[in-house]
Amino acid sequence: MTATCVIGRVVGRVAAGVVLVLTLALPCAAVTSTTDYGDLWYNAPAESQSGWGVNIAHQGDILFATLFVYGQDTRPHWYVASSVSATSGNAFNGQLFDVGSGTYFGAPWTGISGARTVGNIAFTFDSATTGSMTYTVDGVQVTKSIVRQTWRGDVLSGIYVGAVNGFGATCGNNGRIRIPGALVVTHTPPSFLMTLDFAVSATQTGRCTYRGNYAQTGSFGTVLGTYSCDVNGVVNAVTGTITLDEIRATRNGFTGRIAVVSPQCDYAGYFGGVKDSF
Repeated sequence: MTATCVIGRVVGRVAAGVVLVLTLALPCAAVTSTTDYGDLWYNAPAESQSGWGVNIAHQGDILFATLFVYGQDTRPHWYVASSVSATSGNAFNGQLFDVGSGTYFGAPWTGISGARTVGNIAFTFDSATTGSMTYTVDGVQVTKSIVRQTWRGDVLSGIYVGAVNGFGATCGNNGRIRIPGALVVTHTPPSFLMTLDFAVSATQTGRCTYRGNYAQTGSFGTVLGTYSCDVNGVVNAVTGTITLDEIRATRNGFTGRIAVVSPQCDYAGYFGGVKDSF
């Protein structure tokens, strides 16, 4: 038997003291609250030290990191940290290893040898796209400021089935924001325009429009701009400014975080959409 969570959806304040609410029954589920730090990272600021970097794969509360740097002889070298565990929501720590030798890539696999612990590696992220890395190799400690490496920007233009989902202390209905509907994105970098059409009731409809400039950092996108919602014929019933960040696009759609500052209702949460067609 599946448990359900009964929630209310605040669409916006159409007039003073009037709040539109829909109640939905959705499955309860636990989700991770940690930013996905999986990406290729290198020295910050970007392009300040091209030629070395660290690959991070992130699953649950564990990072798998491979570090490609240069040794004292200036020749390329790589190290691996296969279990860098979370010590808090934005900090990770684990052992760093060196693999002495392995199988030549053109020969049948015969394994590796000479793997040894050379020190430790630790990451502390101060935002979704920046952080610091400290690692030790045979007693030599290095600390670097790091940033996600960007070489190609995403373009999100398309039609999606999606939603905005958030919470705001002044939004009524215990602060819950739920706006599911049809998403249409027009994205000609850096210009970003997204509309969300939704049903308030069987006879009432609304549209929220989000616009701003899109910036890419690694696999994440950010939009700073404005938004307005027309509800049941009331133009600009809700207006404000937006920050859309941690936007990650895949072939299946996109997800991200949203923060709204508005005279009617400040809130923060999530948004995204699944592609409506192939």
